[in-house]
Amino acid sequence: MKYGQYWDAFYEKTYVKEARKALWDVPAALSVGKDLEIFQSYFHPELPVLDIGCGTGEQAHYLSAYYPRVIGVDAAPTAVALAAAEHTLANLEFQTLDAADPEACAALHQKYGDMNLYMRGVMHQVDAAEQARFVANLSLLMGERGRLYFIEVADNIRSYFAEATHGFHELPKAVQEVFVSNLPPHGINLEHLPRLFPAP
Repeated sequence: MKYGQYWDAFYEKTYVKEARKALWDVPAALSVGKDLEIFQSYFHPELPVLDIGCGTGEQAHYLSAYYPRVIGVDAAPTAVALAAAEHTLANLEFQTLDAADPEACAALHQKYGDMNLYMRGVMHQVDAAEQARFVANLSLLMGERGRLYFIEVADNIRSYFAEATHGFHELPKAVQEVFVSNLPPHGINLEHLPRLFPAP
């Protein structure tokens, strides 16, 4: 449950103690709103949508206007509590889930059935040795009818920031904090994706 421990510490420090927002916490219309234009025609509209790595719930709230049921899940209990307190809609709920835990994912699928999955900037945080199991869990959650849409950080993120500045000290404070935390962005290599998601 290391993912939950690290992320819970992050949300507790950033959102609760310092009353700040994360670097990636942008208006939902500019993030999931743009993604929706791409994946909406692929998702089965009658299935629930699972927002994996929902954070404080803004994306899940946005999706609830388009789908009959949206479940936001995150490995960090603090994030889930913040989301549940802020977003109270009849077709929207939040719960803690470690998506790297196959038993927890199996239990969730048993409860809700096949689901469409929305995932933004999550997989690059999963250790390389655990990514295949993580993808297997996603398949379990989707079942036969669900679909997956995910968008990721590229694996050149560190070199991008290095080339864009003259030194670490020039990076915005929020970026510095991410790189020195237990949650640094690793990025995903496009060439690696076919191995994780082989063609049927």
